[in-house]
Amino acid sequence: MKRTTILITILSIFLSCKKEHTKSNFLGNWSSTSDSNFNIDIQFFNDSTVVDNPLMIGTYSTRWKIVNKRIEQNMLRNNGQFAKEKSVLDFEFNSTKDTLLIKKQADSIYFKFRRIKNNFEYLENRIGLKLDLPMTNEPLTSYGNKDFVFNVYLGKKNDSVIIKTDNHLRRFGKLEHQVISFYSSKKEQEKDSLKFVVFTDRSLKDRDLDSIKTILKKLPIKKFFRIYKCQEYIKDNWKTEINWVGKYEN
Repeated sequence: MKRTTILITILSIFLSCKKEHTKSNFLGNWSSTSDSNFNIDIQFFNDSTVVDNPLMIGTYSTRWKIVNKRIEQNMLRNNGQFAKEKSVLDFEFNSTKDTLLIKKQADSIYFKFRRIKNNFEYLENRIGLKLDLPMTNEPLTSYGNKDFVFNVYLGKKNDSVIIKTDNHLRRFGKLEHQVISFYSSKKEQEKDSLKFVVFTDRSLKDRDLDSIKTILKKLPIKKFFRIYKCQEYIKDNWKTEINWVGKYEN
């Protein structure tokens, strides 16, 4: 009898630890990937979650627990109009536990979230590009008023140049319309202050950048400001705004 009691106690502890280990895989910050066509951020804490879904539900928080392969949630605070008081979600992790797939039980499609450790990773995830920025010994300065900048992000994949903007641009054919729309939205006295702020991965060759600049120079914005690496960019607070520095280039 005593041996049976000990075995039951050990088994209970093992199952409890296993459950907590599963829950610990979630703890931290998660953001929807750039190919999801929506922006949702989730923070998992031990007993609660905070979800930011600006397009539909707003910001809300839940109590949560893991039951088998499901997340069970109960609403704590809701600033939106469409969130249910209770919900059950199916989930899957990738092998390295840095990608989380979530779907409602009634849905057939999983939504993909990436674990985010700092504010630089938050940007990379949002635009869908890894950015190892170039370095320089030349003096660097801030680009100024962010309302006057059009961001262009450049990387490479399989020897092809990848171009993104804050609107998740995938093809150059749409760039002209984005730039003209941005340019036209500004007052006449502001237009001389507009600039392209160009983020480039170090894998990009000078000739690649020159080719892209040739295309950009045909558009109404004429100034180029290139961003360079700075250790002060990276903050543990994943949504801290980054004060980018760089220099004007031709």
